[in-house]
Amino acid sequence: MVPSHLHNDKALFKQISAGDEKAFRAIFDLYKVEMFRAVIRLTKSQVIAEEIIQEVFIGLWISRQHLIKVEEPASYIYRILFNRIGSYLKKEANQQRIIKAAMQHTPSSSDATEQVVDVNETEQLIELALGQLPPQQKIVYKLSRQQGLSNDEIASRLHVSQHTVKSHLSKAIGYIRTYLETTATVAVLLATLSNFILY
Repeated sequence: MVPSHLHNDKALFKQISAGDEKAFRAIFDLYKVEMFRAVIRLTKSQVIAEEIIQEVFIGLWISRQHLIKVEEPASYIYRILFNRIGSYLKKEANQQRIIKAAMQHTPSSSDATEQVVDVNETEQLIELALGQLPPQQKIVYKLSRQQGLSNDEIASRLHVSQHTVKSHLSKAIGYIRTYLETTATVAVLLATLSNFILY
C-alpha cells in the first residue's frame, strides 16, 4: 500500500531538492515500513531489504536536485525501489558465486569474510555510480579499469584521441570518488534516523 499523499510528499521532495535534511528524514520515515515489507516479500532477507532501501534513499539524496520536477513522489520512489529489487534478484546468484570464489583465494584469517564483504559492497557501489555516468565515460572507465586496456588501446577502439580518453577517465574517476564519499555521508545520515521498527 502506498503511503497517503496527505503528508504532502511532493512538498517534501521540493524541500529535499534544496538540501533540507529534515524533509529527507520525513520522507524516510514516511516510506520505510511499506518499502521494507515490499522488499522482504521478494528477497526473504531483512538485511538485504534494509540495504536496498538504503540504496534507494542514497540515490534520492545524491540526485536530490531533480526531485523538484517529480510530480508523483510515491510512484517515483517505488519505481526506483523495484528497479533495485530487480537488479538484486538478477545478480544474486552470480554474486554468491563470486563471493565463494573470492573466499577460496583469501588467506585464512578471522576477518576474511569481512574483507570479502567490504570488497563486494564497494564493487556494488561503483556499479551504481557507473550507472549514473554519461555513456562515453562509463565505457572508458570499464575498458580501462575492468578490462585493463591502455589509454592508447581505448582511443583506438573508440576512434577518439588519447586526450579525450584521459578526460573521460578523469571525470569518471572523480565522479565515482565523490559518489563513494557521498554514499558514506548519507549512510551515516540514515544511521542517525530512527531504526527499522517493523515488528
